[in-house]
Amino acid sequence: MEWRPRHPTRWNRYCTTTLKQFLPKLEQSGGRDISGFPLHLPFSEIRPIVEAVHSTGVHNAHASNVEFALAVYVHPYPNNVLSVWVYLASLVRS
Repeated sequence: MEWRPRHPTRWNRYCTTTLKQFLPKLEQSGGRDISGFPLHLPFSEIRPIVEAVHSTGVHNAHASNVEFALAVYVHPYPNNVLSVWVYLASLVRS
């Protein structure tokens, strides 16, 4: 909150709770270095989504034992509006 002196900081308790449940599972993943993040984009065509994923550079991991994970969720809204969530991760066993 101190980092945002000109703006109020609002905490989302639901998301915080979800992350608190998720983070211990990363620790229990057993000796892996995990890097990843979500992308949230509107859908109009596939090309901008592929470009957004490519621009992350996650595919540039050079470890011989690197593995990747990808999850996609599309949520429909009225008037053919689609919200696309992509979670991309690289995993390296240490």
